[in-house]
Amino acid sequence: MSTILAPNPMYGRPPHNSKLSLSTFDVSSKLKDGESVDQDRNISRTPNPTPEEYNFLHGIKPERTTAQKIKLYAILGVLIALSTVLSFENKKIVNGMKPATDWLRDHTVGPLIPIAILIIISFPPLFGQELVATLIGITWDLPAAFAIFTTGTLLGEIANFFTFKYACTARGKKLEGKNLNYGLLAYVSRTGGFWVILIIRYSIIPSHYATSVFSTPFWVFLGAAILSLPTQLVTVYVGYAMQPAHDNLNTKVIENVFLALWIVATVGAYIWIKRRLRDATPDFIHARRKARQVNGGVSSHYVDISLPAV
Repeated sequence: MSTILAPNPMYGRPPHNSKLSLSTFDVSSKLKDGESVDQDRNISRTPNPTPEEYNFLHGIKPERTTAQKIKLYAILGVLIALSTVLSFENKKIVNGMKPATDWLRDHTVGPLIPIAILIIISFPPLFGQELVATLIGITWDLPAAFAIFTTGTLLGEIANFFTFKYACTARGKKLEGKNLNYGLLAYVSRTGGFWVILIIRYSIIPSHYATSVFSTPFWVFLGAAILSLPTQLVTVYVGYAMQPAHDNLNTKVIENVFLALWIVATVGAYIWIKRRLRDATPDFIHARRKARQVNGGVSSHYVDISLPAV
């Protein structure tokens, strides 16, 4: 593997005011006949960062290709168009969906359909939780809508958690080795504890994508999933406010307050997580280098955080 030559940090240096002398670290007495100090240094030296790791560590991003730019602009255009349509044509949308929403509300199995859909789309790369939440809000009264969405979301997240934890372990490790962003998110989620996991779920990072990288005790994951539900219930209320019976000033004021709080919480959590990811990047890259050292220079698909960073 090609690497970029970069100085290694002086790990293992005697601490200040230590009684140990540099002679304590003299390896010449441990060499066999015919070996040199340089040979021993080459054996114990932490491998240099790869070009990809070097760029990632210094925030150097490759320039997007024309195809990538077109894809990005297309996604942004679709999102803007959907937001515009929902803002100005919400009454027509609600009236057009009335036959379907009436059927769901009037049948006993109606709530089971959005719950099943939420479970299915909880697995990446599927998406669309927000649209389903809006549909639930349009169809049922607020308590029932919250209960349906909460049930489907939690069941989907739990299924996602156990699937990736036990059935997709090898694939997840391989993805961590290939995708530095994914690997860094997994590294931070494992080392950060409950509050980091909770804030990740409050950020703009899709919750079901974040769930797939959590290697935490189930009860820690479940607690974070439950406490992060308020941000997801905002879209249910948006759908509820679109019902003609609730189209009044008080409902609109509450909706705007919820949306403002959601934006503040999401953006604030994302900024905090981005800072945490940036601060953890040097340790993450060093852990990858140490993993290659243990593997004899072979690239590792997984960063074992139990490996001492020395």
